Amino acid sequence: MTLDQRIALAQRHVDRGRLIIERQRALVAQDGTPASIGLLKLFEQTQHMFEMDLADLLKRKAACGPP
Repeated sequence: MTLDQRIALAQRHVDRGRLIIERQRALVAQDGTPASIGLLKLFEQTQHMFEMDLADLLKRKAACGPP
């Protein structure tokens, strides 16, 4: 997998994660059960990993310079 392909995949993960978190926050706002709150925290932690991965990939691409 090329670096550009890895960046595209990471971007999709970040975008999808944002949608999932938005939906889960709406559920927490409605019922706020310990299970829904715990799941939201898990999604937020996962999102943080996705964003860190994307940032790392983008730094690597910038270090390579223009194609």
